[in-house]
Amino acid sequence: MTAAESSSTEHLEERVDDSEPVLLERRYRAALRLLPASYRAEREEEMVAAFLEMSGDVPDERGPRPRWGELASVAALAVRVRLGGAGARAAAWGETVRLVALLGLAFQAMLGVYGLVGRAAAAAAHLPTPGAATSPIPVVADVLWIVAFAAAMRGFTGPAKVVAAAAGAVSLLLIGAGPAVQLTLAAPPAALMASVPPLALLAGFHAEAPATVRPWRLLLPPVAATLPLVLLSWAPVPWDSAFEPLLALSSLLSPDGIATVACAVAGIVALRRGWAPSARLALAAAGLLLLAWRLPMAWPVPGAEVLWGPAAVLCGVLVTVIVPLVVTGTRLLPPERRAKPGRAS
Repeated sequence: MTAAESSSTEHLEERVDDSEPVLLERRYRAALRLLPASYRAEREEEMVAAFLEMSGDVPDERGPRPRWGELASVAALAVRVRLGGAGARAAAWGETVRLVALLGLAFQAMLGVYGLVGRAAAAAAHLPTPGAATSPIPVVADVLWIVAFAAAMRGFTGPAKVVAAAAGAVSLLLIGAGPAVQLTLAAPPAALMASVPPLALLAGFHAEAPATVRPWRLLLPPVAATLPLVLLSWAPVPWDSAFEPLLALSSLLSPDGIATVACAVAGIVALRRGWAPSARLALAAAGLLLLAWRLPMAWPVPGAEVLWGPAAVLCGVLVTVIVPLVVTGTRLLPPERRAKPGRAS
């Protein structure tokens, strides 16, 4: 038993001997275990004393518990400390989460540009938009994702969080109102893709996070990669058996197909050129999201090999890149900041 554990045990025994409440203190200490050990070693006693002072003397018979607001504040503090507190490891994890947020927003912005331009092209040609309802809600979602991505890239993280949360909520509403087939196959990965970027944005861009303004040229790749796809999707091609190779190519030349290829290529470059562990882990997380997104498309359907075959190949490529990214990224993380001897609780 360490000196700190012995001191804590003696402290609790003294409280029991004096018939003073100890249940609330134990529950506060349990909540504080969300924080890293090094942080608890320096601040736990001070925080517990402050919480107990605010709670007053509550006998154990009443079953006292920490208030929800206190638990929320501890959870928020734990996120800030683990994603940007003292130590190189926390800084690396914080950068990883911020990159995941930006990559996820870039993908959603790519889908947004694809949807907006496609609807505009359909309206100009007086054609029905495939798979689109007359409701303006999809347009609202597309615009919100584009604005959130641009704001986050340009350093306006406060507005970006609000807009991204709204975009995620609208997208989840659209997913929930989708067809039954979509709900059974594609809804879970689509909901995951709509939820992770806003959550990563909220968690990664906190008060202690470094403010970074990305150049405008980095906002252009999602648009540049999407516009040719719109033209290809509206090209008048007779889709029969003679054009099956072109049909397979069109399944790859989609926003998620381009994003998958880009993620795989970036992962290979990261491995060969020795990118930072935060970049490797962020690409691995983005690859996992894309893998979940494409798995329903890779489901083997008899007679439709030309469609699910390329999707299965892309899933295999993602797996072969994700595994080394996770392994090397985890190994290259800086060592965790250790608690000072004799003070850990």
